[in-house]
Amino acid sequence: MNGSHSQHRDEPQDENLGLDLVSQVASSSRAAKKKPKRWIFAVTGLAIIVVLAVVIFSLLNGGTKASKASKADDAVTQTVELKSGGQAVLSSSKSENAVGVELSELPALDGSEQYVAWAVHESGSVSVIVSSTGEDAAAGLSPADDVIALHITVEGSKIPDAPSEDAEASVDLPLAQDKAAEDES
Repeated sequence: MNGSHSQHRDEPQDENLGLDLVSQVASSSRAAKKKPKRWIFAVTGLAIIVVLAVVIFSLLNGGTKASKASKADDAVTQTVELKSGGQAVLSSSKSENAVGVELSELPALDGSEQYVAWAVHESGSVSVIVSSTGEDAAAGLSPADDVIALHITVEGSKIPDAPSEDAEASVDLPLAQDKAAEDES
């Protein structure tokens, strides 16, 4: 066998050793990968457009719950002066089934306290409508058909489960119409 002639030496050698097959598979897999990427971008773009349309529609159509309550045709608005200064404009609307609270001109509080506007429900439960450390704030609550009172208190940095006994202002619903608003009518 040492001096014997190899039978495979005389056969023609394939120069690329099967690399053309590997190249063909690689190029076809690259082409297959490009199509899903384009499809994913199209779907993602469409989803973004739909989300933006919904957000714009809701912003143009809705407004805040506080403004819904105050701008309704049947809105009743009452301005209340707070004990420590500032004021709260309270609004309610039966047609919008909403109450709104707008806090303004509030004295600044340190970081450990905040103003909290509460809605008291017929069941005795309470909901936080809005909180502020002294900056103007407005928010509302809807549905509000079971709200019987609105309280504004000063609470610690962590809002408790119920309002404290010392209220800055407390108003029962239905609201009494402001004298200034009655004069405009």
